[in-house]
Amino acid sequence: MGRIRVALPIILVLLGITCAACGAGVSDMAFSESVGASAPAMADEEAYAEQQAADGAAEPRQVIANANISLVVADTAAALSGVEQVVSDLGGYVADMDLSKGRYDESEVLHGSVTLRVPATSLEEALDLLRALATDVNYLNINRQDVTDQYSDLDARLRNLRATETELLALLTEVRERPNAKVEDILAVHRNLTQIREEIEMLQGRKNLLDNQIDLSTIWVELIPDSVFRPIVEEPWSASGPVRSALRALVATLQGLLTALIWAILYLTPLVLVFLIPLAVLIWLVRLWVGRRRKGEEST
Repeated sequence: MGRIRVALPIILVLLGITCAACGAGVSDMAFSESVGASAPAMADEEAYAEQQAADGAAEPRQVIANANISLVVADTAAALSGVEQVVSDLGGYVADMDLSKGRYDESEVLHGSVTLRVPATSLEEALDLLRALATDVNYLNINRQDVTDQYSDLDARLRNLRATETELLALLTEVRERPNAKVEDILAVHRNLTQIREEIEMLQGRKNLLDNQIDLSTIWVELIPDSVFRPIVEEPWSASGPVRSALRALVATLQGLLTALIWAILYLTPLVLVFLIPLAVLIWLVRLWVGRRRKGEEST
C-alpha cells in the first residue's frame, strides 16, 4: 500500500509531462500550418504593392505649360512675320492676333499681341527663337501646371463607365431576348444606358480638352515698338546740369564781349582814326572854300 502511494504521484507527473509534450506538438503544427497558409497571402500583397509602385513610377506626368513674353522690337511688321515663321516651323499655329496702329511722336506705329499654340516639347525652343526677334525682352513668364491626378481620375472614371456601358448593353440584349420581356424593363435599361453614355461624353470632352492643353502650349506674345517703349527721359534729370550749362554759356558770352571790346579798342580805333583824320581835313577844306566863295559873291 505504501508503494502504491509512492508510485501514484510519479505516474501522475509522467502523465502530465506526456500531455504537455503532446500539446506543444499540436500547437507547433498549428503554428506551422498558419505560417504556411499566411505566407502566400503576404507574398501576394508584397507583389501587388511592388506592381502598384512600378505602375506609379512608369506613369508619365501630365503637365500643362504656358508662357507670356513681351518683346521690344525695332519693326513690328517684320517681327510679326518672324513670329509667324517661327510658329510655322515648329508645327504650331497662330490662335489669335490683336494689332492696332497708334500715333507716337507724330508718327504711326504698329503694336499689339499674338497668341500662339506650339507643341509642348518645343516650348523652350520657341521662346529662344522669339527672343532672337527682339531688341529687348520686357518680361518673360513660364507657368507649368501638373494635372496628372486630374487626368488619371478622368481616365479611371471613363474606364469604369465604359465597363458599365458594356454590361448594360449585354443586359439590354438579354432583356429583349426574354420571351416575357416587358417594355418597361427595356426602357429602364435604355434610360440607364443613355445616362451612362452622356457621362462618358462629358468626361471624354474634358479629357480631350486636357489632352489638347497638354500637347500644345500657349504663348501670349506682346509686340512693343522700341519708339514707344523708349523712355521720355532716358537719363535721370538733374538741375545741376542745366545750371552748369547756363553758367558756361554766360561766361562764354562775357568772354566774347570782352574780346570784341579789346579788338575794338586796340584794332578798330587806330583804323578809324586813320580814316577819320583825312576825312575831317577834307571836310574842313571844303567848308573853308565854300565860305570864301560866298564872301566873294557878297562883295561883288
